[in-house]
Amino acid sequence: MQKLAAELRHRELTQEIYNIGDEVAEYIEHLVEAVRDYDGELATDCLAEFDEIVVDARNDSRRIVGELIGLRQALTSGVRAGLLSAAASEDNRLPEPELLDARGLAELHPTSEVPLALHDMAQALEDRTELVVEHLTELVDYVLQQTELVARDLDAVSLPHLFARTGHLVTAAGQGWLESVPGAHPAFARTMHGTHPPEFLAERARIDRIVAKVAAKKATRGFAS
Repeated sequence: MQKLAAELRHRELTQEIYNIGDEVAEYIEHLVEAVRDYDGELATDCLAEFDEIVVDARNDSRRIVGELIGLRQALTSGVRAGLLSAAASEDNRLPEPELLDARGLAELHPTSEVPLALHDMAQALEDRTELVVEHLTELVDYVLQQTELVARDLDAVSLPHLFARTGHLVTAAGQGWLESVPGAHPAFARTMHGTHPPEFLAERARIDRIVAKVAAKKATRGFAS
């Protein structure tokens, strides 16, 4: 009975590791959508939300991994029908994405070295934006892959370190885009804003409507009683 309880708890905690990685990846994707829509204000809000998520992820993952290490000694079989008990292969690891910031964007897609035609300026700013989108998308894949490594093998990666490093890379890219595109060329960003409305905002609005509807029904029932 004690072993069964340990196995159930192990599965629960392993799923929590996946959930943490999914949440961090989701908030990076929110930033991706804001950048793709050239929405500097929303991107700023997404970075603030992401920072809070990273703090929680580091604290929660530290607690969960610590408990899992203690449980591991009591377990003789893995979870998910043995899938997660297998050690992660070094060959399957994605390389850590490099740092991309405002300086890197300016060097890769310069706008001030020589006078540029309006079309060339716009192209450079679009290229900066696309590069940031690609970079952040790589970070989403990286976080999910590294999180799965830990779910399979607790010794593979330090999750608190992973989330701290990811936070630094995401913030550098997001702030770099804010400085080098909407910050440096606000008129261009305003022109491009609205071309790719973020899907997560529509989903949040849908959830808010459901919550408000449920709350209204509860209030009506309470008044009637």
